[in-house]
Amino acid sequence: MRGFTRRTADTPLTNSPHSRTEAIHLIKPILEEAIRSKRRVLLSFDFAYGYPVDFAPALQAATGKSDRDLPWITVWQYLSEHLKDDEGTAPGAKPSNRSNRFEVADRINALMSPDAKKTGPFWCASEGAACQYISQKRPPEPFQTAQGYVVRGLRLTDKRARSGSPFRLFGTASVGSQSLTGIARLHRLRNDPKLAGVSAVWPFETGWAAKAKWLPAHVLVLHAEIYPSLRPAAR
Repeated sequence: MRGFTRRTADTPLTNSPHSRTEAIHLIKPILEEAIRSKRRVLLSFDFAYGYPVDFAPALQAATGKSDRDLPWITVWQYLSEHLKDDEGTAPGAKPSNRSNRFEVADRINALMSPDAKKTGPFWCASEGAACQYISQKRPPEPFQTAQGYVVRGLRLTDKRARSGSPFRLFGTASVGSQSLTGIARLHRLRNDPKLAGVSAVWPFETGWAAKAKWLPAHVLVLHAEIYPSLRPAAR
């Protein structure tokens, strides 16, 4: 969450919060005011909202979650429950924006990897992270999980956007850490008691918008992943 823009009248307003916590604190009142005014809001972040095919059911099987739950919800709930943000922040101080994302990815790899020598699908942690199950090198792709699932390194949208793998956590052009921390925050925002009843995530909860009136009337906050770099800069 490096910044966000909202439009009022004809003028876009841009904010660049220091941390994910500050970003959420800025966004929530905007959404609540829009709901009171019965206005629709498209809320988009520049990180992956999901993972390549079969990652979600593999995590579902690895954690023993019921297959009655939609796989994407299992991923969002798992990250929301396990990822801790702003570690080491003193009461009343500015949020540290530090998280345990490497530990969470290491735990997922431990659940999914056939053994300690064949680890994945997450890879490349920072040098200071002590992770037994995260290799610094890209694992063989597609990755064969201990549960028998075959997980590819890229989604179709990643290929189209020429983006990096959501499983790469560190290094130049890596996007994996943003997705881990972002999904955890997004799950809490989507399910906030004041917002849950009028919110939906595209395309998981809405379908692919194939019909003219594809969005249910009660949905006022629509979440959707974006790739700003695909749009040419305005001149």
